[in-house]
Amino acid sequence: MHKLAWLPWVTASAIALGLLVGGSTTATAKVKTYTQHGNALAAYNVKHYKTVNNKNFFVKRYQFTGTGSSMTSTKGKQVTFKTNFLLPSHYDSKTWTNPQSIVLNKTGSTMYVLSTAHNNRGFIVKYNVAGLKKLGVTSGAKDALAQAGKDKEANQLTAKDKAILKNVKVGPVFATGHGQSLARNPKTGQLWFVGARAIHSNVQQVSTKTLKPIKRINFTLKSTVPMGENLTFDKKGNAYFYTYSSGGWAPKGTVKIYKGKIKAKSVKFHLIMQGLRHNPGTKSQSLAYNAKRNRLYFMSDGSISSVPVNKLGHLKAKDVEATNLSGKRELEGLQFTNKGVGYLLTNRPAQVMKTTKANF
Repeated sequence: MHKLAWLPWVTASAIALGLLVGGSTTATAKVKTYTQHGNALAAYNVKHYKTVNNKNFFVKRYQFTGTGSSMTSTKGKQVTFKTNFLLPSHYDSKTWTNPQSIVLNKTGSTMYVLSTAHNNRGFIVKYNVAGLKKLGVTSGAKDALAQAGKDKEANQLTAKDKAILKNVKVGPVFATGHGQSLARNPKTGQLWFVGARAIHSNVQQVSTKTLKPIKRINFTLKSTVPMGENLTFDKKGNAYFYTYSSGGWAPKGTVKIYKGKIKAKSVKFHLIMQGLRHNPGTKSQSLAYNAKRNRLYFMSDGSISSVPVNKLGHLKAKDVEATNLSGKRELEGLQFTNKGVGYLLTNRPAQVMKTTKANF
């Protein structure tokens, strides 16, 4: 019996594809674990907290009915995304992947996509984007990558399918949490994700080779503040996450921004004492950083807001850019190359889209 045969949500085709492209099937190695004592969040006085009255680009949660190979802005900052390649999400009657977050290296030649499957478990797929591009996969709406998966399911792999799948590595299944937070620290090259959005939380480092966790840091921000579900790093190695206020001393719906460091054995964060009065949408999906423009991007379905990092804490309304997008897709993640080219991960359908201009 296969090691994953007891997991009903892992399809036979997923296992087969994983073995084909070099992915292992279960994460069994021990993870170095450190438990941090005391609060990881610096003390603050709520009386000093303020918000910037940014323009309201809020988009309510909608039915995911997106089709076509492009998405464009309908309001605010102008941007157009076009399909770069479709992810192999279906191999039989069951959904295999549910992409939740995306990571690129600085040149965009390597991409990691974290997908969840069931009960907060999932896996990471590593794509050699440079190799796939040479094979013509990243060419508009052509579905070569997804087709390779379908051909594997039907036991009809072509020579091109095999060449494509050599540029894809499926990692082992492990506990991913919601999976929205996979992020790369550009200063160290390390991959991290938030293991739990809770009072007692953790962050975990993932090996870029084995695609499984190798380190875990347990911590508590403070007894009344849970960890956020998103994570990103700036070019200096600072870590960020954000949450929506549920009310109280910060107006309901306010975007609260936290900045800190993830060190070898501990984490430390502080609350930026100025938030955004208007969040982009119903569900906080992701947080991204664009080194070219030195901006943070707050993502919700159909709406994205961004702010300059060097003005955090003293933002003016004009500093906040926002965009409403067409397409009715679920927006899962956003990444930028060092040249400012943006890559958007969407679901329903699962694909990676690319900006037509490097100015977003």
